Amino acid sequence: MRKWITALLIVTMVLTAGCGQKGTDQGAAGGADQGTSQAASGGSQSGPVTINYYGRPDDNQVESTIIKAFEDSHPDIKVNYVELPDSSNDRLKTINTVLQAGDASIDVFAGDVVWPPIFASAGWVIPFDEYIAEGELDDYLPGPLSAFQIQGKTYGLPFMADAGALYYRKDLLDKYGKEVPGTWAELVATAKEIVEQEGNPDLKGFVSYWKQNESLTSSMLEIYWEKGARIIGEDGSSVIDEALLAETLAEMKQMMDDGVTASGIETFGTKEARDVMCAGGAVFARDWLSGYGPFNNAETSQVAGKVEIAPLPSYGCLGGWGVMVSNYSKNKPQAVEFAKFRANYESQVTALELVDIKPTFKSAYEDPALLEKKPELPGYLPALEQSRPRPQSPFYAEISGIMQLEIHSVITGMSSPEDSAKKIMEQVNQIF
Repeated sequence: MRKWITALLIVTMVLTAGCGQKGTDQGAAGGADQGTSQAASGGSQSGPVTINYYGRPDDNQVESTIIKAFEDSHPDIKVNYVELPDSSNDRLKTINTVLQAGDASIDVFAGDVVWPPIFASAGWVIPFDEYIAEGELDDYLPGPLSAFQIQGKTYGLPFMADAGALYYRKDLLDKYGKEVPGTWAELVATAKEIVEQEGNPDLKGFVSYWKQNESLTSSMLEIYWEKGARIIGEDGSSVIDEALLAETLAEMKQMMDDGVTASGIETFGTKEARDVMCAGGAVFARDWLSGYGPFNNAETSQVAGKVEIAPLPSYGCLGGWGVMVSNYSKNKPQAVEFAKFRANYESQVTALELVDIKPTFKSAYEDPALLEKKPELPGYLPALEQSRPRPQSPFYAEISGIMQLEIHSVITGMSSPEDSAKKIMEQVNQIF
């Protein structure tokens, strides 16, 4: 069964069902919450148990297809699919509203890789460890899996891999005998040299999306990490290096001042940045793995077949999604069973074939049957293996918000790198 949902509808549901039980038991069944159907809560019904899955949009029926496969192989469990909004922020608000109320209407949900610390620290999701057999996680790529592992426990399973990656014009690098840059300094130097040699006023060295949003934080972190610095330590405290942060911000501004970046980069979202690359307007681009398709689409890209992918210097920010189980679920074993199925190899192959979602299993990138259909697949693996999670903290949303504002202030000339680095460190330290 499928429902269309908005954040307003969820708020209404919570208000009307908020007096229900907030059970955190480990049992598979329980009484129905007031205002919630017996099927949603598990109840004491004699038929199949129904669990509620709050999933990503059903693009090309990918969620529906996976759910049907699960129900066919698990006749004793039915899945009520609730389609979340398109916006990641709206999805977070929806899930947060329900779980904060202790409402049992969510059993399983899809979550962004930056969410696990938020939900785990609040006690809203369960660790999977008791449900996972020895060796069961061995084939998952370490990067995507690590986003769901906190203080030695696994709070979910990744089903979609993504990472910041470097795209480059192979034809231009080959023309001038250049290697793929291994440092940010090499990238800037190579970009400047090729642009100068080409003499094309429409060609710039680098493009990305540096408008004030989450990708701007990711772009900054990827340069900052090269310096050996971190934002959050292993103990969860702030370990920001103010001097190295100021140096990073200064380098980003210098790239703009020197004309290395595409004009208007500080206003670019995904579409604007990709339009520049597809028009042949940049030597290098920082983008997510989803950029490969548009860059090499002969119908929309003037440089199709000339753009290759590589890891970013140092590390790329980990992206992607996974699946978690609510601590308020009345049907935890069944919910975990579905979560494991949603993130298993077969389901990820289905998602790859239907909507080109990149798998989180390493063996998928070596599967001859998949490579016959997706020959570009191995090219993503180095970027994924050279990725790391963004700062794992229950306060990450606040931290990123502070960073976005101050980074953008620097690249738009409203603040100096030193002043903004100081503000970031002071404000982040106040959070802790």
